[in-house]
Amino acid sequence: MLGSVAASGQESDEKSPFADPDMQPAYQARCHEVRGLTKDRETGATRVDFSVTGPLAYVHFDGTLAYLGLCGTEPDPKVLCVTYQTNDMKVGDLVTVAGGYSRPNPDFIVLDPCLAQWPDEPAQ
Repeated sequence: MLGSVAASGQESDEKSPFADPDMQPAYQARCHEVRGLTKDRETGATRVDFSVTGPLAYVHFDGTLAYLGLCGTEPDPKVLCVTYQTNDMKVGDLVTVAGGYSRPNPDFIVLDPCLAQWPDEPAQ
């Protein structure tokens, strides 16, 4: 039975923005949904991926890593995607990010490693 669950790569809830590592979640949360969809989700010892679509509020490249921030308008928690390139994304662009979920505090989610893409791009 475990083999069939692991092979699916998806959690059972169709409206879940969470998935097994490196799998595309069946649903991409929107910023206004993030708090409700993650309220009972703790950062565990096993990696789980999370996906959200929203406008970029922050873009920074330090020469090695790119930091893409979205959401964060009250009451939404901020989401930071840690990746390797900005792909010419700019503040205000609508993007979808997905990556390893951690939550240092109730108002801040970090996705690391993370991939960012335009919402109309096919899943990577």
